[in-house]
Amino acid sequence: MDEDRATRRIRKDETSMMTRKTPFLIAALLGLWAAPAAAQQTIKIGLVAPMTGAFAAAGQSHATGAEMRVKEINAAGGKYKIELLVEDDASNCNQSTNATVKLITQDKVQAVLGAVNSPCALAMVPITQRYKVPQFTSGVGTAITQQGSEWVFRIAVAATGQTKVLSEFAVKTLKHEKVAILYSDDEYGASMANGFKAGLAALNLQPAAMEIFPRNDQDFTGQLTSVKRSGATALYAVGAYTASALIAKQAKQLGMNLQLLGDTGNASPKYIELGGDAVEGAVLVEPFTPADPDAKNQEFVQRYKSQFGREPDGWVAEVYDTVGMIHEAVTKADKADPKVIRDHVAAFTEGSPYKGMLGNWAFDKAGDASFPLYKVQIKNGAKTILAR
Repeated sequence: MDEDRATRRIRKDETSMMTRKTPFLIAALLGLWAAPAAAQQTIKIGLVAPMTGAFAAAGQSHATGAEMRVKEINAAGGKYKIELLVEDDASNCNQSTNATVKLITQDKVQAVLGAVNSPCALAMVPITQRYKVPQFTSGVGTAITQQGSEWVFRIAVAATGQTKVLSEFAVKTLKHEKVAILYSDDEYGASMANGFKAGLAALNLQPAAMEIFPRNDQDFTGQLTSVKRSGATALYAVGAYTASALIAKQAKQLGMNLQLLGDTGNASPKYIELGGDAVEGAVLVEPFTPADPDAKNQEFVQRYKSQFGREPDGWVAEVYDTVGMIHEAVTKADKADPKVIRDHVAAFTEGSPYKGMLGNWAFDKAGDASFPLYKVQIKNGAKTILAR
């Protein structure tokens, strides 16, 4: 009997132990059977821009616009996060091409943003075409999207589009028929100058004067003297915003009372800062302006200012939207692949656009984007909207 009781006690103890262990065993088995959580994957985007040198303000706008959107996307979670890799080309086209090769072959980026300067963006086109990686540039030089590459997209309104709008506004709205053109001797300057000349021709007008200057020149006295002799009442100065600001100052020193005109390159806050009183009254075109009171626009302005301490410009908005396009492409296809990004962006049309801060994005067969431009005037050191 004692043996029977001992046997029953052992069995009872074993049953009790099994009962206590069961939840742990089940939990362990569930842990083994449960599907592992999907690992977050990375989209690598390279940016080639002048972070130093005379064009650094433009490079900073590109970098901060991209950084702002990357932070928002990564904070939202999801399967795909973004890693932004920035290369400083200092507006040197050799550095632009070297940086592009590095980003593609070593860093394995799926998309490249840049370059900012048209000559450098043009130099990058054969590289992105060879490696089949989409390139997104704000360079407005006409030749950039005329190289037969299906891998390049212009995320700014092209030279012909900008100058058509600006020349028509100068003549029809501002009532200036004697407009002089002063432009830099590079792809950007030539494209914009020829575009503006064509815009005047469409209105049966010719430039009052058409003067060229070396890209890095700082003395424009000779060209401005020719402009003064021409009897021009308005001046379209195209080049770096640094050069345009200097031209405005030197024109004022020469006693010239001209209506200054500028494209998106002069819409940088740096143009106002460097030009001071000399750029007061200048009329510019730009794709985005902090002066727009629209609630969505102002919310974007405040978010940007809270992070970077200044107002955003058109370059910020263009790059911000572009990062969004790239992320959308990868997320929809569930594949971080250069061709996936290229095909997705190329499919944006007026009937099926990408909706971003700049409105509805669409690209033509050459890769050129199109969207409306604001016409703004500098008054008391700030921008005021004249029309859109």
